[in-house]
Amino acid sequence: MRLDMDVWCAIRTYPKHAQELGNLVPQEPVFFLKPSSSITTFDRIETCDGDVHHEIELVLKIGPDIMPIQMALGLDLTKRSVQDRLKSNGLPWAEAKAFVGSAIIGDWVDYDPRAEYSLAINQKEVQRGSLSEMSWTPGKLIDKLSSWAPIMEGDVLFTGTPAGVGPLRPGDSLTASLYIDGVCINAQSAECV
Repeated sequence: MRLDMDVWCAIRTYPKHAQELGNLVPQEPVFFLKPSSSITTFDRIETCDGDVHHEIELVLKIGPDIMPIQMALGLDLTKRSVQDRLKSNGLPWAEAKAFVGSAIIGDWVDYDPRAEYSLAINQKEVQRGSLSEMSWTPGKLIDKLSSWAPIMEGDVLFTGTPAGVGPLRPGDSLTASLYIDGVCINAQSAECV
């Protein structure tokens, strides 16, 4: 995996997720960055005793034509109390979003716009989403981002999370699953500590 890639993250692309956190749904795509050093694989997740919240997302790898060529399951981890404190003071959220291990990316497969995905904690599904439920298609997200950002081949884009985010606790077992036409084509697991 290229480690000098930019890790772009779209926010509030699922209206129900924006509403569950009391946020306004933006009129156009909004993005933030994570450092490439925050990337890790599905394995062990440090929960900070419940302050780290899960956000399952589909992650896209950008190809030479600045369009998605591959996709992977991802977790955009958030230190929620830190984010709430920073937001309440009108400050950037980097401390809450860009910590070591906050960008979990699974195995890459060929991109398919029919993708659906889910996250189960201790065998109970807590999040489910699909690209078709987002406010903007992946193409529109990339078009907006590339209109002002130096997006390059090999960069990755976290596409936003569906409703159902929540805290992770020590001992939790996570399973993220990727589906095409209802058939699971990829699954990733992690344990929380």
